[in-house]
Amino acid sequence: MSRLEGRLRKLEARLTDRSGLVPHTSEWFDYWTIRMDKLINGEPIDGKIPYTVIDVLVGRGDADDRQS
Repeated sequence: MSRLEGRLRKLEARLTDRSGLVPHTSEWFDYWTIRMDKLINGEPIDGKIPYTVIDVLVGRGDADDRQS
């Protein structure tokens, strides 16, 4: 299963997501940050959140923890 997830993540990284933005750009992160905030606050969001977004959020959280 992890091999399949890795391949899926590589494919997602090459494509624009449904936002129409290229992953890992500041515009892309801003777009998904707004949607994640809505989700956390209990608001419905349209569509699904890509794995790449979750990876970035977890990575940033881990980096923040290491700096503390």
